[in-house]
This record gives sequence, C-alpha cells and structure tokens, in this order.
Amino acid sequence: MMIVTLTVVSACGRDQPKTGAALFADNCAVCHGADGRGGGGAGVEGLSKTPPDLTQLAVQNGGVFPARAISISLESYAVDGHRVPRLAGMADLQSDETQRVRFDGDRLRTTPPMAALLVYLDQIQAQ
Repeated sequence: MMIVTLTVVSACGRDQPKTGAALFADNCAVCHGADGRGGGGAGVEGLSKTPPDLTQLAVQNGGVFPARAISISLESYAVDGHRVPRLAGMADLQSDETQRVRFDGDRLRTTPPMAALLVYLDQIQAQ
C-alpha cells in the first residue's frame, strides 16, 4: 500500500516539475524498457548485463517496495555516476530542495524529482 502525497505548485512562471513517469521515460527507460521490465539497453555503450526488471522490486523485498534502498542507489548515480557511468546524466533527479515522503511507514527526505520517481516505481510494482 503506497502512502505518499506530493503537491506540485508552479511559481513565478517556472516550468512544472516532471512527473515520475516522465522522469522514468527520460532517464531509465533506455535500459529498463518503457514498462520497467528490463527490456531496454540494446546498443547502450558500456552496458555489460541485462538491466533488472524494476516491476519486481517489492516482490524481491518481501512484498514491500524498498524506497530507501532505491533512493540511495539512484542518488549515487545522480550525483557522480560512479557505479554505472551511463547514469551520470540523471541530473533531473538533483535539486536544492528536499521533502519528506513516506513509503509503507519508512520516512525519507529526498528531492522532489526523486520522490516523484520513487512514487512512479512504487506504482509499477507487480501485484
């Protein structure tokens, strides 16, 4: 059960923040496929193994979406890309702002774009 509420407000003519689905499409789908099932990655330079199926994260974690672990992993990619150089371009996830989000009782403080992506990933989990 997802317990997350995000409110997005546009201020002073700034662009609306990207949705989690848009962030996924722009940053993740090239490797993990448009549906998150790991079907992408063909022709991606430096990719040596098949990307994992992101719809199975909760199943692999006893039925609970591992928001904190995913957040930590994505933040390391977004900041310096040291683990997978091709993910270094995930600047969309960086922000000077942070917010609190809650997933199944686990509280996180992360950037609004990261929160939106985590909510999207939680929504695509296999039942």
